[in-house]
Amino acid sequence: MQLRYISIAALIAQAGGDPWAINDSLQSGQPAQISNLAEAFHGAGRCTQESSAAFEQARSRFDAAWNHHNGDHPINGSAEVQRVTKALGAQSLQLPKIAVDLENIAAALAEAQKAGAGQIAALEGRLRALDDLIGQAVQMEKNPDLTAEDRAALDAFIRTCEDDAIADTKSALAQLRSTRDGYAATLQKSMATLRTDGYDPPATLEDWAEGPLKPGEARDLGPVAGTGSTPGIPGIGAADLGEVVQLPDGSYVAIFGDSFAGDKMGDGTHYPSVAVPVTFDQDGRPHFGEPLTGPDGSPNVLFPPPPQAAGKNTLPAGSIRMRDGTTYMMATGTTKLNPDGGSWLVQVTNDPGQGWQPIQDSWRAPGAAPTQISGFQAADGTVYIAADSFDRSQGVSMYRVDPGHVTDRSAWQPWTGTGWGAAGQSAPPISRTPFGELSFREVGGQPVLSGFNQGTGNLEVRVANEPTKLFGGGTPMTVVAQQSNPQGPNYVPQNYGGYILPGSTLDRLNLFVSQWNTNTNNPYNTQQFEVNPNR
Repeated sequence: MQLRYISIAALIAQAGGDPWAINDSLQSGQPAQISNLAEAFHGAGRCTQESSAAFEQARSRFDAAWNHHNGDHPINGSAEVQRVTKALGAQSLQLPKIAVDLENIAAALAEAQKAGAGQIAALEGRLRALDDLIGQAVQMEKNPDLTAEDRAALDAFIRTCEDDAIADTKSALAQLRSTRDGYAATLQKSMATLRTDGYDPPATLEDWAEGPLKPGEARDLGPVAGTGSTPGIPGIGAADLGEVVQLPDGSYVAIFGDSFAGDKMGDGTHYPSVAVPVTFDQDGRPHFGEPLTGPDGSPNVLFPPPPQAAGKNTLPAGSIRMRDGTTYMMATGTTKLNPDGGSWLVQVTNDPGQGWQPIQDSWRAPGAAPTQISGFQAADGTVYIAADSFDRSQGVSMYRVDPGHVTDRSAWQPWTGTGWGAAGQSAPPISRTPFGELSFREVGGQPVLSGFNQGTGNLEVRVANEPTKLFGGGTPMTVVAQQSNPQGPNYVPQNYGGYILPGSTLDRLNLFVSQWNTNTNNPYNTQQFEVNPNR
């Protein structure tokens, strides 16, 4: 929507999320198709009185909520039922139960869509009314006969209307998140039950339930850590980054940057570079455990600094993943985010609480490039490393190194634009603009780079056939989050990060994207996005 006096972009920024985007995501689902499939299973099964009653109850919920849009039915219900009946064999008596589960999904989605549409309509009605009131006050201020007291009263009235608009948007955002999360919980439970009953749903069903991601499309699933996240990280209300690394034992930890006990940047106890255990459910959603590292002053910091960086705030600066399960990370010593303590490498161990110690001779002085990295060992055995500067002053450069010399930074060979240069030679940028945080991984056999483009203000994903071609002509690029067009998709002011999550595919790339409103320090969080970077 567009208003004359109230900025939708400012509302989204102040509210800490976009209620319109959440509603759009809900409305992209197709409950009618799911209900049609449920009807096919119900008709094919031998129903008991109990299963018939359960189905009719779910069908009544669906009928009460469905808006009768998007009712086409691309799956052949009869063929799908025959496929499942054959697969179930003697267990084909499960067909009526499958029908009930499918109808419950359809009903839950239709109810969520109805609720979401109503919540957005109510929000937009309130915002239009407030915008009209502001407009009336603006017109009244044009009266030259107004006293200073009258003008002050009108200014105060306008500010009150603006504050009410922010509060209304925050309230709608919370309601829509609750609606979406309630539906997601129902969907997850029902899909698990379907699989338990012996039905492996086709991919099309998941597209109907969640709305398929089109090539080049990204979707914000909302905060998972920090401001506005539920449940988030135990004991930590404000956090950013969250790169997920795998420990040697196969478990995962998310590495967050500066984190705080309160719900905004700088509020409460400070945690420097906190390691948090994380698991992912069947839908790829993260669940965080208690932090493994402590706050300022505790003995268990994640990145104990080398002597050259003593007293600095140590922060994560990317990771390199090896095919044997080993992970290395870069850390930097900072003062107010300025990497004036240099950078060094650490090896990830099973015990982050004991601190990941600097690798001998890996420290480099401030200004010695690179100070931010991300890389992986490819199928050919070579380790490829994308790199830039922690302070976002440099473009992306590319290195390669033999796996036996990853921790020897002097052995990294730079890409010169025409070939691989000599180890130790300076690396020219392959990007035209400076970049910030990077995440460089092999996904589906292809190199994928996710990162914050300082030049455009976008979080971008690139997929190439070779690491050196990521910024070449014809390489597809997908904008995940942008901050230039408030009316455009995935408007996330002051976005950054963009870490590729385990289990990602080229059809469904999952990322952690951060947001920090530096004016109010709220929101300060990590959000989950899913992206289809295919073109």
